[in-house]
Amino acid sequence: MAKRIRYLDRNQEPTLKPKERIKTFKEYQLGFSPNLALDEADRCLFCKDAHKRCIKGCPINIDIPSFIRKIKEGDILGAYEVITQTNPFPSICGRVCPQDKQCEGSCILYYDTVRDKKNKGLPVAIGSLERFVGDVVRLLGIEVLPKVKEKNGKRVALVGSGPSSLACAYELLLRGYETHIYEALPFAGGVMAYGIPSPRLSKEIIEWEVERLKKMGAKFFFGVLVGRSVSFKELLEKYDALFLGVGAGRGKLGFKGDHLKGVYSAIEVLQRVNSFGKGIDLGKRVCIVGGGFTAVDCAIVCLRLGLETHIVYRRTKEFSSARAVEWEHLQEDGAIMHFLTQPVEILGENGRVKALKCIKMELKGRDESGRPKPVPVENSEHLIECDSVIFAIGQEANPLVFEELDLERNKWGLIKVNERFQTSIPKVFAGGDAIRGGGTVAKSISDGRKAGKFIDEFLKNG
Repeated sequence: MAKRIRYLDRNQEPTLKPKERIKTFKEYQLGFSPNLALDEADRCLFCKDAHKRCIKGCPINIDIPSFIRKIKEGDILGAYEVITQTNPFPSICGRVCPQDKQCEGSCILYYDTVRDKKNKGLPVAIGSLERFVGDVVRLLGIEVLPKVKEKNGKRVALVGSGPSSLACAYELLLRGYETHIYEALPFAGGVMAYGIPSPRLSKEIIEWEVERLKKMGAKFFFGVLVGRSVSFKELLEKYDALFLGVGAGRGKLGFKGDHLKGVYSAIEVLQRVNSFGKGIDLGKRVCIVGGGFTAVDCAIVCLRLGLETHIVYRRTKEFSSARAVEWEHLQEDGAIMHFLTQPVEILGENGRVKALKCIKMELKGRDESGRPKPVPVENSEHLIECDSVIFAIGQEANPLVFEELDLERNKWGLIKVNERFQTSIPKVFAGGDAIRGGGTVAKSISDGRKAGKFIDEFLKNG
């Protein structure tokens, strides 16, 4: 028998076949079986300097070798307890985080940080193992609630129920605060619920995590649009502190021709389809502008609606914030990729979208983010015929926050905070997309937990 090369022999999550998955809004990645999880856990080298590698690569700094060792020992509950010391939502992060650019991208099997070069190996499937642990606990109905301190008599209001708010609530509940979460929609989860489609993240998982928070003592107030139903100033008077996890749900357009019928922001499309199941007139051919998670989510939805789906991105997929495996799935599902392509104008006929005018790009030098800078190629203009255009680029914070609160903004027009996630109003804190623009769920969770600790320090110190 040939000797197995463990650094190459990575286990892949089973998935529905492309012809089957584009016909359903059910999850198409099926997760590890116990045997696959045990075999994958056996690939981990349990590096002594993991804090410089996978742990550092994780925005929430999960003790990755420790939870994988627990899996290897068959102690799934122990693995769950290790993960939830820093990340309360493993089933969610295991599904939606870009692990290839975070923890897995730092795995010694994949990237040799000493010699600063990529190895030929394949990283441990950390995300799939994290998902496996969370799913086992959830599906077996095991109730694992952390110990919370006695109520300290202080109350904190959280506006929005996205990942940063839920993580902040988790931290505050642990520390004995009465925690109230205000959400404008009739369900919790924020962008995880209305932005990420069910094929990538089942709503049942979000609901399970919300119920867990309720059992810890969190109170949710749905259908309350803060700034309209109740004012921010009322909350400031009623509570000891305020956390703003309002997200950045306002998409930016700003292209010539964006007034035409058939032009949408990504958030509008995703919210209408994912949250309310209501149809939206996208015609038969759609162009999605952008190359991040939001663009991928729009493509997943459009393909399942039976549309000819084009993705237009000015860089290559290697420099996208989305996961490499998701680009592979979209290509298998029939999406048409236009990399190194920049839209310049939306063309119309009789007031409706007819085509997207584009120009080819090439990568030269570096921009402020450190990524290769796209530069137009002369005489490369061309048209992509389509019936609708979805912009999955640029996001702005909820304007209601600024209408009532005199909050300082950062250079991107988002809520400005200091290193303690404190805004220009001392008892108001913020995190997640509201301070970052479009970001990952893991970073929002990290923001929320850190903000919870700083709120605790602020209130204890008076």
